[in-house]
Amino acid sequence: MHKLLSFQLLFFICFFSALQLVEASELAPLAKSKKIVLIAGPKSHGPKVHEYIKSVRLIKTMLDNSNVEGITTEIHFNGWPENIQSLDEADLILFVSDGRDGPLGSEVPFMTEERMKIMQRQMERGCGLSLIHFSTFASDENGKKVLEWGGGYFDWEDEQGERNWYSAIKTMESNLVFPNAKHPILSGIEPFKLKDEFYYNIRFQAHDNRLKLIAEVPELEGVEDNGNAVAWAVERQDGGRGFSTTMGHFYSNWENDNFRKMILNGIVWAAGAKIPRGGVEAKFYENAEVTQFLYKKSRKALLLTGNHHPAHPWENTSPLIKSAIEGNSDFYVDISTNIEDLSQYDLDDYDALILNYANWEDPKGLSEASKNSFVNYLNQGGGLMVLHFANGAFHFSLPKASESDWAEYRKIVSRVWDHNADSGHDSYGEFMVKISNSEHAITSGIEDFSTFDELYFNQKGDQAIVPLFSAKSKITGKEEPLGWVYHYGKGRVFQTLLGHDAKSFTAPAFQQILSNAINWVGKEEK
Repeated sequence: MHKLLSFQLLFFICFFSALQLVEASELAPLAKSKKIVLIAGPKSHGPKVHEYIKSVRLIKTMLDNSNVEGITTEIHFNGWPENIQSLDEADLILFVSDGRDGPLGSEVPFMTEERMKIMQRQMERGCGLSLIHFSTFASDENGKKVLEWGGGYFDWEDEQGERNWYSAIKTMESNLVFPNAKHPILSGIEPFKLKDEFYYNIRFQAHDNRLKLIAEVPELEGVEDNGNAVAWAVERQDGGRGFSTTMGHFYSNWENDNFRKMILNGIVWAAGAKIPRGGVEAKFYENAEVTQFLYKKSRKALLLTGNHHPAHPWENTSPLIKSAIEGNSDFYVDISTNIEDLSQYDLDDYDALILNYANWEDPKGLSEASKNSFVNYLNQGGGLMVLHFANGAFHFSLPKASESDWAEYRKIVSRVWDHNADSGHDSYGEFMVKISNSEHAITSGIEDFSTFDELYFNQKGDQAIVPLFSAKSKITGKEEPLGWVYHYGKGRVFQTLLGHDAKSFTAPAFQQILSNAINWVGKEEK
């Protein structure tokens, strides 16, 4: 009997203890996830190097699909978040961008007076900071802050004058060594060789016990004992952490398992998150895979715009083009406001290009590098969509733009606005668009529709065209072609003369034409 009572008592004690544990677990707040904000600067170098946008997209995709728990990531482009409140709850802010390069050169995006104040607030509350490759550059004025926040910076110039740098640059292939091999950032890292554009002789805080060198290149001859360091970490007194590296010049280095793991380990560590045993496990993702993960789209287009003219407000029309295409196709659309991105971006990453651009009064022509990149892309099967007055870019007849003339462009766009001839348009207003060819994939299932636009006429070109849709001009009295397709090299091209302003893109039929057209011109899916 005594044994039975003892057993019953023990049972009830265990039962209620377990119940209390369950209740406590239900009531206990979940651990707050670590927020990592990834910021890319605008592209400023040629393809396959300094791939800021591609890199932050890849980093997010890798982290989101890694073995790391308890983190969230968000990405921003053009060097700074549109909504600075995105930074307020960040545990780590990472920049992949240009850095300070001479008094007339570019600047790290956050190194303006106002943004430095914002960054100061974030650092004071214990936010981490990571700088990758070129973003490690800083002037002495801002470098003192970066030194405290991130542990080191590329000292771009001393008192002797421009380009008389304290720090240095060398492109080479070398074995990396790890002076603090037990640091968490080096979890799971095996010795490896890397070819990179190494920055070295970094400016570090003297006698800073918080600073830990992560990676060195023995062959680099820095003027200090730690002059061959190419990655470092610091734990600040405010609780924040810094991890930075001068590596990351070549985008292809992300395919190196050890390089990839070391950088991701550093990011996770600097955010204050737990690095899994053996390090962050994350595969390298191809461009199409990244697009699928981030945007749930399998294909991607680059929309080139940005040259302002009051009559063609790209600020209003380009977002609508993007929205129309993304809403009705399997394409994601990047918007570039710099036409020279034709040579800066790796166009092979894109299945189609969209031109919503015209240099009406701009005498500056397209660079030879961008011309060659554009032509090569089309010759190799890239797709192109030409909208409205984009057929008038780089044309000798435009006011003040004769110096920008590019004869080959007239072949690329098939029909051009010739200001010296009788090219013109009806007054802006409402008119009916007639579907001339309902058998083509671009116009299949689309009926005649009403739109508000400029009705262009007498566009010039020698190549024969077969209109997909047209409208009758009040001035010429003729059915004027407004959309057609053709080939340039191996590339498919769609040109439409519609798309003057925001109202022109409100017609559902025109939106459907745009989405059908991008599917038609786009490269075949790999």
